[in-house]
Amino acid sequence: MTHSNKKKQFTHALEGALRDFGIEQLTAEQASRLEKHYNMMIEWNRLLNLTRITEMEAAARLHYAESLFGGRFIGSARTAVDIGSGAGFPSIPLAVSRPDVAFTALESNAKKATFLMEVKDALALENFSVANSRLEDFDLSTFDLLATRALDRACDLLPLTASRLKPGQRLMVYCGSDLVEAIKESLGADSLRELLLIPESESRFIAVFEAKGTTVD
Repeated sequence: MTHSNKKKQFTHALEGALRDFGIEQLTAEQASRLEKHYNMMIEWNRLLNLTRITEMEAAARLHYAESLFGGRFIGSARTAVDIGSGAGFPSIPLAVSRPDVAFTALESNAKKATFLMEVKDALALENFSVANSRLEDFDLSTFDLLATRALDRACDLLPLTASRLKPGQRLMVYCGSDLVEAIKESLGADSLRELLLIPESESRFIAVFEAKGTTVD
């Protein structure tokens, strides 16, 4: 299959996934950037365990559309950190679609961080940066939005991370109901500001938390 045909296939798969998720279609340039990211992910995945979801249609839905679905919760945030970014989800699709927001991918694995840096250069993402650091050692206080989608040991780490939220900060988590309850237990039930089932899922949600006494548009 030629590169041109592969590109058309990815664009078609992504367009269909975005329609099914009720997400506004991307520009041709934005879709081309995500197609380039997908191709790089597949290439690097041969040597580095980035993802088990590699089939184009599945990746378009479960990686890209799901990541972009979180865009509706960005609100007034202008800085965001993706905790445990891995292959770059949700931060790369969000950075491509929201050039007005500065995204930082926090990744403790040096090889995965190198991949993300290569993607930044290949996609010319000026609003995207990479931090190769452990969550426990990283200063989260400067970000408007903390986001995470596939963090290892999430049930252990995220309740503690939530307890570090500063006034005005939000935490956006792609997760199951068990993690929602764990974070509510850490912050209090009234910390949960938004909870929405991810389209085409029966058990995965996007949950948005704030520390008590804070409000953000």
